[in-house]
Amino acid sequence: MIIILDKDIKQKIANVKIFLFDLDGVLILNKDKNEDVLLNCVKEFTKKLKSKKYYAGIITQRKEDELTNNLTAIDNCIVITSSFNKVGGVQAILKQLNLTFSNVLYIGDDMLDIPLLQKAGIAIAPNSARREVKRIVDFTIDIDINGSILNNVLEMIEKLSYD
Repeated sequence: MIIILDKDIKQKIANVKIFLFDLDGVLILNKDKNEDVLLNCVKEFTKKLKSKKYYAGIITQRKEDELTNNLTAIDNCIVITSSFNKVGGVQAILKQLNLTFSNVLYIGDDMLDIPLLQKAGIAIAPNSARREVKRIVDFTIDIDINGSILNNVLEMIEKLSYD
């Protein structure tokens, strides 16, 4: 569950047009690697985002594999693999979509995510993230099973539409 009280954060979230996630450690947890569950959660998430005219994406240093290929096949899901320069990869997407980093909500958990977290309009880390990452984000979020973070983000979007 996400509780947002800060009005500045609410305004930043209102500017978000693209929701980006790291894969391993954020969407996929070590204790639960059921990829079918993840794929179904991502399909549902991207479908709901598309109906609200938002974009979704995954940016990972993981090399292209069966899972990333299946994610790429999902409508409204941008996938960037083998990315050690996540800022550069996202910058290319933003240019294509005519968006800026202020339109980005990014959730990452590791040192490699820090540069993108620092540029994103909203930066979030799971509670399980490295301490250095949690120090630079706007807030942290609980995740316990694959895809649960997607439901939390959808809840946040719905909450803001009614505020």
